[in-house]
Amino acid sequence: MADKTTNGRAEAGFPPMMIPFGLEALMEINRPALAAMAQVNGKVYDNIATMNAHWTAFVNRRLKEDLGMPKQLADCKTVQEMYGVYTNFFQTAVSDYQSEFEQMSKLGRSLADETLQAIQTRSDETAREVRSN
Repeated sequence: MADKTTNGRAEAGFPPMMIPFGLEALMEINRPALAAMAQVNGKVYDNIATMNAHWTAFVNRRLKEDLGMPKQLADCKTVQEMYGVYTNFFQTAVSDYQSEFEQMSKLGRSLADETLQAIQTRSDETAREVRSN
C-alpha cells in the first residue's frame, strides 16, 4: 500500500549534511569577519543617514522655491519684472544644485574613505591577532 503522507513519492527533504565540526566552532572561525562587517555596516549606515538628511533638506528648500515661483510671477506688473524673477530663480537654482552636488560628492567620498579605513583597521587588527596566536 502507498504511503499516504508522501502520496507515493520519495521523501522531499534534503539529506542530512555532514559537518566536520559544530556550529560553535564555525561561529568562532567567522567571528572576526562578522565583527569587521558589523563595524563597516555601522560606518556605512551613519554616512548614508547623513547623506539622506542633506539631500532631504536640499529637496525641501528647492521645493519651497520652485512652488513659490508662480506667486512671484503673478505679482509681476511688467515683462521686465517677470524676466528679473526668472533670472533670479534660475541663477539661484543653478547655484543651489551646484552646491548640493558638491556637498553630496564630499559626503560620498567621506563614505568611501571611512568605509575603507574601517576595513583596513579591522584587517590590520585581525592580522595582528593571527600573528600573536
